[in-house]
Amino acid sequence: MSRRALFFVARFALVYGALAWLAAVFPVYAQIERPFVAIANALLRETAMETRALSLERRDGGGTYVYELHVGELGRRVEHGMHVHGFVALLFVALVLATPWLGVRRLALAASAGAVLVSTICVLMLMSDVAGWEGEARAAMSLSPGSRPYWLPVGFAAGLHQTAAAGLLPIVYWALVAVRPAAPRA
Repeated sequence: MSRRALFFVARFALVYGALAWLAAVFPVYAQIERPFVAIANALLRETAMETRALSLERRDGGGTYVYELHVGELGRRVEHGMHVHGFVALLFVALVLATPWLGVRRLALAASAGAVLVSTICVLMLMSDVAGWEGEARAAMSLSPGSRPYWLPVGFAAGLHQTAAAGLLPIVYWALVAVRPAAPRA
């Protein structure tokens, strides 16, 4: 491993460690998660007979996801403790802060595109959770699996969510952005 790569890995480990420690000490994960919940809630599908709502309630320095499904007269509220999808955002911020050699323009462009990627990954992971909670709510009301909570299928996001792939995508993206060809040797 080259010195530069070793320096980057060490710097990333320090920055990520510091950010993870700060996120553990201060209740920031709920703040990171809040916009993802708002987006996932806005994308919920509703019909005349079915209404859905997703929210995040702050409790004991953490949070609880609350999913409500109403089908006709029947209703069910499902609560799950917050499991932070925001770790992907934390990883990405650490990668950006640990990369000293990008110019301002390239850094701004790469960070903007990466922020869109990270937000999309986090929202899709939350949407896959909601799809599972929909099934849980329907089963509790003794209803057959009905319409999906979202217009788009989110089953593929479950794989990202249940494996380390969600955290790997920003790392791979940043590796492609941050790597620049070595200057030719004379």
